[in-house]
Amino acid sequence: MDLGGARIADLKVDIYTYRADLADFGKGRDLAVIRVITDRGIEGISYVPGLSHIPIPLSQAFKEILSVIRENVVGLDPMSIEAIWNKLYQRLTRWGRRGLVLQAVSGVDMALWDILGKVSGLPLWRLLGGYREEVPAYANTAHHLPPKDLVKKALEYYEGGFRAFKIRGARTEVSFEEATERIKAIRDTLGYDVKLMVDMNGTLDTHQAIEYLRRWERYELYWIEEPVHPDNLEGYKRIGKYTNTLIAAGEQHATITDFKNLIENELVDIVQPDAAICGGISEWLKIWSLATAYGVPVSPHALHPIHAQLVAAKPNTMWVEYFYPDNPLYALVYQVFEEPREALYAEKGVLRAPKKPGLGLAVRKDT
Repeated sequence: MDLGGARIADLKVDIYTYRADLADFGKGRDLAVIRVITDRGIEGISYVPGLSHIPIPLSQAFKEILSVIRENVVGLDPMSIEAIWNKLYQRLTRWGRRGLVLQAVSGVDMALWDILGKVSGLPLWRLLGGYREEVPAYANTAHHLPPKDLVKKALEYYEGGFRAFKIRGARTEVSFEEATERIKAIRDTLGYDVKLMVDMNGTLDTHQAIEYLRRWERYELYWIEEPVHPDNLEGYKRIGKYTNTLIAAGEQHATITDFKNLIENELVDIVQPDAAICGGISEWLKIWSLATAYGVPVSPHALHPIHAQLVAAKPNTMWVEYFYPDNPLYALVYQVFEEPREALYAEKGVLRAPKKPGLGLAVRKDT
């Protein structure tokens, strides 16, 4: 398919809402579907999830940012992905090099890659390298549940084929004692042959993180995630001196600049870039290249229907973070999208690389 001379004719966004009490994440979460429409009839589709209600829905501001972006991309060549990314990043820098502004840029960038895949006739993972078709995943088990109920959920996922699990231990959600009970309950039930990770969501100070890790050594955690605030780089440096547990971070970091600090200063053992947060697929690929050059594994955060493509495309990638449809943090993804089923629904702890061109996303007709 030839898109020579094509131009971006329009940019649209649809907002979908999931209402629930999500502890640290507000009273609801919105998902934005971004559409980049060309004058040749080809449409690129992407999405940005997790726009929380805290209490005002962040999606309101997100839509306004996209209206500004629309004015800057209509009339441009949709194949000029790097030029568009650079223009938007330079144009919007004063209003946000991270957060909602960069998430909006990320959504547009991912939609442009969808167009490129559709034009080429290839799914994104083939376009970017075609490393493997089966994509390993771990089960996000970060449900806000008492330890006994949480372990039942982990056991359910174990019976579904998963052998790696992540739970939450954020200080804003549970005490150290309850976090320890969660860890112990899963170890007592599933044993030590499964990988167990704990996500702290950046809620500890440096001293607390060191203390927690020392006391959790007996449970043989595979990694602890975001133990301290994402800007506490000195804290990351100190923590690494006091633990044998791997340190993972990156979901709240953005652009290659943030990841350059994490990687070159040896602050983390595993990086977790999220294409919907870090700057889109374009920036994700740069982060992956840097991490690979330094021998640091990449295990992306959330966004599993899209990240399955990237992990399928590239070596030096670990797991995709998988959310079951019953997980309220990202249940909306299943309510909005019906495709790509191979990358939406895991079987025995594995996702499969999609076959349709581009990202393969298709919105349900009944939404």
